[in-house]
Amino acid sequence: MSIWQGSTALAFASIALGLSIYSYTKVNSTDKPVVIQQAKPNLKELTIPEQDRENLVALHGYILDLETRIHELENQTHTLDQEQLTSLVKQAMAQQESERRAEIEKRNPAMGWLGNLPDDYRERIKADPQYADSSINEALATLLNLSKSENERLAAYGQLKMTLSMLRRDLDESQENAVIDAMISISEYTNDPKIRVSTLENLSRQNNVSPKLAEHFQKLLQTDDNDYVRNISATALIGQFFRATRDGNNSYASDLAERITTIENSSNAKAAEIMAENLKGPRLREELDKALGK
Repeated sequence: MSIWQGSTALAFASIALGLSIYSYTKVNSTDKPVVIQQAKPNLKELTIPEQDRENLVALHGYILDLETRIHELENQTHTLDQEQLTSLVKQAMAQQESERRAEIEKRNPAMGWLGNLPDDYRERIKADPQYADSSINEALATLLNLSKSENERLAAYGQLKMTLSMLRRDLDESQENAVIDAMISISEYTNDPKIRVSTLENLSRQNNVSPKLAEHFQKLLQTDDNDYVRNISATALIGQFFRATRDGNNSYASDLAERITTIENSSNAKAAEIMAENLKGPRLREELDKALGK
């Protein structure tokens, strides 16, 4: 029983006792003038039937019992409050952390995995090659597993890319192509616009040269209804050109330069406008002209 419950019960019991006495005296009163006596009568002096007296005594005993229990609770209140407060604070902190992780995953599923990693993950993958290999293989397998949810696959992609970056490692060509195929598939078949955009953003930051990726972004730039997606695609296509130039793949760089300038001068007004906007930097023009032999 809590203190407020005990206090409420005590109040009602006291009221009941008072009403019982009042009812009895009211019933036995007459219209005769009342002579006020200086000595106050007590319960024993009242002529009360035996059954009523027993009820009043029982009620009085119940009140005394309630008072005793309330007093005991008051002595325990401080300790109970401290324990409850500590428990409530811990629950609130856990709930807040859970909501924070859920919000991170909702905004960017590819980053939701961060909160689930061991605290020493970064140090461990560097110090333990076997653990690093296991982590990479597990993340890759999850990304390629079609039975996993889109969020799980994107989370695996995020973990895979960060781990490879920290270890300064690359996937082999077949693995890299499999990753690109998986991400393109997610972007094409998802019903969630947020997941689609998140997937394309991650694809646009791919650090390797991929003809398949360039073709995909060229198609999106020319046909997609979402202007933001078109802008991502233009940036990704230009990025592919610079990576090909960096890697010394001059033939492919020349091909990409030709595609970029063709889109800029095409009859597709929206695609041309977006590409021109992304080519405002003078260095970009110089690199394109150089690749085209101008």
